Formats: sequence, C-alpha cells, structure tokens
Amino acid sequence: MNGRGRLHFPTRASALLLLILCCAALCWGQQDVVEQKLPVSERQFQSAMALRNKRGASTKDLRHAAALLIAAAGVKLPPSLNVTAEATSNISTDAANSQYFSGLQFVGQTNVPALKELARVYEAGEGVAVDAAIAHDLFKKAAELGDPDAQADMAVRYSLGLLPISSNEGMLYELTIPSTPEALLNYFFAAAGNDTFAQMAMGYRHMYGVDVPQSCQAGLLYYKPVAERVVEAARYPGSLPQVERVRLNYKSAGMRRPSREQEVLHYQWFADLGSVEAQRAVGQIFSHGALRNPEQALRYFRQAADGGDADAVAHLGHMYANGVGVDQNNETASQLFQAAADAGNPNGQFGLGYMHLTGHGMEQNHRAAFKLFQRASEAGNAEAWFHMGVMYLNGWGVKPSQRQALDCFTVSAQVGHVLGMYNLAIMHLNGRAGLAAADAKASCQPALALLKKIAEKGGWGGLVQQGYEAFMDGDYEPALLHYLQSAEMGSELGQSNAAWMLTYGYGYEGEHAAQLAITLYQQAAAQGNHEALLQIGDSYYYGRGVPTDWSHAAQVYAEASKHRVAQASHNLGFMHEYGAGLPQDLHLAKRYYDKALEAQPDAFVPVFLALCGLWVHSRWLSVKPYVPDRLAFVKQRLFVLPQAEQGVVQKFGGGSGHVQSALGTLDRVFDWVTDFGAVAHLITDQAELCLLLGCGAGLWLVLQRRRRLRINQQAQVDTQTHAGAPPQDEPPHT
Repeated sequence: MNGRGRLHFPTRASALLLLILCCAALCWGQQDVVEQKLPVSERQFQSAMALRNKRGASTKDLRHAAALLIAAAGVKLPPSLNVTAEATSNISTDAANSQYFSGLQFVGQTNVPALKELARVYEAGEGVAVDAAIAHDLFKKAAELGDPDAQADMAVRYSLGLLPISSNEGMLYELTIPSTPEALLNYFFAAAGNDTFAQMAMGYRHMYGVDVPQSCQAGLLYYKPVAERVVEAARYPGSLPQVERVRLNYKSAGMRRPSREQEVLHYQWFADLGSVEAQRAVGQIFSHGALRNPEQALRYFRQAADGGDADAVAHLGHMYANGVGVDQNNETASQLFQAAADAGNPNGQFGLGYMHLTGHGMEQNHRAAFKLFQRASEAGNAEAWFHMGVMYLNGWGVKPSQRQALDCFTVSAQVGHVLGMYNLAIMHLNGRAGLAAADAKASCQPALALLKKIAEKGGWGGLVQQGYEAFMDGDYEPALLHYLQSAEMGSELGQSNAAWMLTYGYGYEGEHAAQLAITLYQQAAAQGNHEALLQIGDSYYYGRGVPTDWSHAAQVYAEASKHRVAQASHNLGFMHEYGAGLPQDLHLAKRYYDKALEAQPDAFVPVFLALCGLWVHSRWLSVKPYVPDRLAFVKQRLFVLPQAEQGVVQKFGGGSGHVQSALGTLDRVFDWVTDFGAVAHLITDQAELCLLLGCGAGLWLVLQRRRRLRINQQAQVDTQTHAGAPPQDEPPHT
C-alpha cells in the first residue's frame, strides 16, 4: 500500500517468476514424497550402489556399501565370517568334505537386487572377506525369488556340480555330481525371463541335444533374440569385445604375456620415435576395446597420416564421418576418404563408397558407390562385401539379384562380419538361399549355426577373454571358472580350454575333474574340434576319468585320424606296432606313421624316431626265436606292453619301461612341433650352423677324453712312484 492507499499489482515478469518458484517448490516436495514412499530396503540399496560406483571408492566406502547391502537384502550373517571351524565342528567328516556351510539367515523383507549385488560383493571380496558359501546362498535365494540373472547363475552351478568350499583355504569351489534337472529348470525360467546367458545355454543344448531333445527350431527361438541384440550393438564401433581366441597348451602354460598397457607402451615408444606403422597401430588400439581413447587415437592417426600412411588417412576419415574424437564433418571425411582411395587403400575406398551411397558430404551416386565397393572387396574388405550384398538385394545401382546378394553376404560372413552373418541367416530362414521351400531343415541348420556365431560375438563372449587373461596372470581357478561358464554357453573354445585345464590340473584337482574334462572334450568334438578326439582317446588309453580301454581308444584315434590329426595317426601306428588294443601289424604301423607325417610334414622328427624304433622292433622279432631260453626274461620284457586292466591307470614297469618313456617322449615332441613350428625348416635352413656345432661338440669330446687319459696316466705314475716301483713305461734299472 502506498501513501495514497493503493495496492501495487506485480508486473507480468514478476508473476511469471513467482509461478516458476511455486512449481519448483511443488516438484521438490513431490520428489521428497516419492523418496519417502520408497521402501527402506530400496533406499539402502541405492545408497550402497552410489558408494560402490563412486569414482575412487575407498575401502571404508566399500565396507559401508556392504553393510547397507546386508541391511537391504534382509540377511543375518553369522557372528564371524570365518565360521567353518566353529559351525562345522559337530558335522561328520564325510559331511564336512561334501557340504558347505555359510551360516546365513534370511530375516525381514528381501530386496532382490541387493541380494545379487551382495553375492557379487562376497565373490569378489569388495569390502568384506571373500566367502563363496555366502555368495552361493545369496544367489540361490535370489533365484528362488524369481530373478532371471540369479537363476542362470544357479543353473551353471547345478549343471557343473559346482559347490563352494567354506574353509576358503586355497580353493573356493569343488566339483561334485551334477544336478541336471535343477540346472534345466533354472535355465528354462531364466531364459523365459529374457536372460541372455540362459538363452544361449538353452539354444546350445537344443542345437546339439545336450540333456534336452535336439531341435533346430527350439535353438532358433533361443539364439535369435540374442543375435539381434548383438547386431544392434555392432552398429556402434568398438561396442563388441575384442577376444583373443587362444587355445591353451604347454606353450601357453609356460609363457607370460605382457599386460595390455605394457604392449601399448611398447608400441608408443616406437610411435614416438617416428615409426608410421607403430603410430597407426597405437591409433587402432585406442580406437577399440577397454583402452578406447578417441583423442589419443586421433593424435596418432594424424601423425601416421602426416607420414604418408593411407590407412591412417582412412581411419581419420571414419572419425570425422562419425564424429568420434572430433566434430562431425562430412566434407572433411569425404576429402580424407578420397585421398586414401586414390592411394589404393580399401578402407578409404569403402568409406568413399559409403559417402556416395548415402549422399553424405557429396551427391548421392549408387553406381559410383558400387564401383568403389567392388574395388575394396577385391582387397578383402568385409564391409564392402556386405554393402554390395545390400545393393544387390535392393537393386541400388545394379540389377537386383538374390543370388549375388547371397554370395556377397556369404563372403562377408566368412570373415566374421556380424551384419553379413545375420542377413545370411535371415535369407536362409526365409527360403531365399536357393534351397527348396519344403526343405525347412536344410535352411534351419545353417541359419542356426550363423546365429550362434553372432551370439558368441556379444559382450557375453568376453568370458573367454577374461579366462585367458586370468590364466596368463597365474589365477588358474578364476580362469577355469570363466572357461566353464563360456562352455555352458556353448563356446567350443571355452569347452576345450576348460577341459585342458582340468586334464592337467590347472585350477582344480579333484575326484570329478577327469569326468568333467571328458564331457567337455566330447562337446567340443561334436562342434568340430577334432583335436578333442585325441584327448578323448588319451583318456581311454590311460584311464583318466574312465576305465582303461585300449580298444575304445583305438576307435577314437581312428576317427581323429580320418580328420588328419597327426598325433592320432601316430598313436594308431604305436598301437599296431605293440598290439595294444589292435592286432600287431608292423606294416600297418608303418602306414600310420607315414600318414602322421603326411598330415603334418613338420613332425618329421617324431615320425623319424618312431620309424627307427619300428625298424629295431622288426629286427628284434626276426632274431627273437633264436634267443636262448636262459634269456627268456629278455624275450618277455623287451618290446612288450602289459595288458590293460579295467579301471586302472597302467604303469609300464620292468623291461617295457623304456617303451612308455619313448611314447611319452614322442608325444612331447609332437606337442613341441605343434607349438613351436617347423623343426624341419629350422634344421634345413641352419644346416651349416648345425654342422659346425656338431663338429665343435665332437672336438670338445675328443679333447675331454684326451684330458682324462692324461690325468689317469699321471695318477698311475704317481701311485707307482709312491709304492717304490718303477713306472711301467720305463725299463727297470739293473
């Protein structure tokens, strides 16, 4: 009110400001109401996750987060996390060896996400002591409450017979008898809940009939949604994991690889010295994977491009076209692609063709795009092959042709192009692959195989990489667990590597290890790994996990030999030579030894040794009838193998010990040749060096022998002198 008694009404701006303040206050109050309406367990869970996701979270933060998760999950822990000694004191010895004890109790309302996160906390030991038993019970409770992720986790444990060890001394888990019905039940409900891991596991089982009816259509139903997720992720560069598909063997076990960071530093050192190849390599490393750094990639690509590297110029074009590390600029991208294409770089030719195809940065020209794709495809560019298929399918710049599109998609699929594989699979499913419409089975099988490959390229395929990295770091139990998980998803590489680790005692040595290894080898062999047949044959030959059966081992070796597995042919030759599970026939033995050399020419050293032994064996058989009876023990032991006993691992003793030693040596030589390359080339290429080394070794032996003779003569002279006798080489005194 002013001096005249009149009211001042607010201006329009003031009224608007007042309205905004009222709305803000109302929204803030509603937010408080919403937070107050959240259950206490949910607020505790959110607070815990905020602490765990905090950048540079301290140990105190992790402990506080674990306490919040315990409260949110509604669990009551035992008085001490190390409860084994006290809690299992009243349990019998047999039970203690076969059961675990966590001492965990569930009280009050349970928050399922908190249960799962708490289980991961106890598995990793983040803010708490590692306790696999508590983690197991937490996952089990979450699975019972219907969580798909937890159900998939429990399905893996049931399928492998994986149980925690409460003592936490050395090992965290042990292998027991699998529980297949419980595993299938959990997999089914987890897959129905759209869990990717369970969908892949069920798809694999139906594809190969593992404990479920074999059905291509059922496999498609499980694999197709997973493949579609991978295809969607593949549209964004660097979104799929980089997996090193390394098969474990003696060479892998004996080497220690540098870390990824050390490799980058190695390349960076050369890049900073001006190496164009190293600059491009560092740029590619920073473009993808866990070390992705667009700014660093841009810097090194520019350095390589300034050095005249056409591929680096093309990479820069892709970065400008997609706005990665720089502002998106189609004109600059087109210029870079043009420069790389003029230098004959297929990556640049593809990029320029794509710009013509889409009309980005230049006028749309399908014919020019197709010609550029053709030039790039001649150099093996997978993207060019895929886009040519798309153009044939839609008739862009060329005459439509499903046959040509199919061929282009096939070529791109062969080099692992995700979209090419998916389009090829869909063409098979839609009957557009040149097969009869009624032949649904013929169309289903190739489509299913393609979808399985696509699914394994997703983020879930990173389990294989995690297993390999843990193995190379010497963390064998985590490595084995990662490989076993990937094996459950149907990864042939995971099955082979897990079986190899179990066979040779990496990560676990126990009663059920050999049996599980054979199962994994059989699954890998069913997926086309013929080397796995060799391991199965060895298991029957030596009685690892199965009763010793030389005849069955010979059958498995024969199957592997059909697929040109050199060591399987060698083993068949050995068995024919000694009559082990097969009729003794030295002629057939030589034929199989020769077949081993034909399958693997670099293995001429073990084959040569085997043929030498075969020649000696044949000479022995020719003179054996004339050996006197007083040397009967020689006849009974030389070149004779003891008969295999069921369920017993054979130990070669007595006179045949050298035979077993020779077999083991030849096997190791085969492994050495396989792992380290061509021994033949090493010897032939270094013939002069080998000759010089041989002569030097011979001269050294001669000199050593002469030295020993002089020492002996001098010792004899000294002895005779001390005894008062004249030396033998001098006449006696008269």
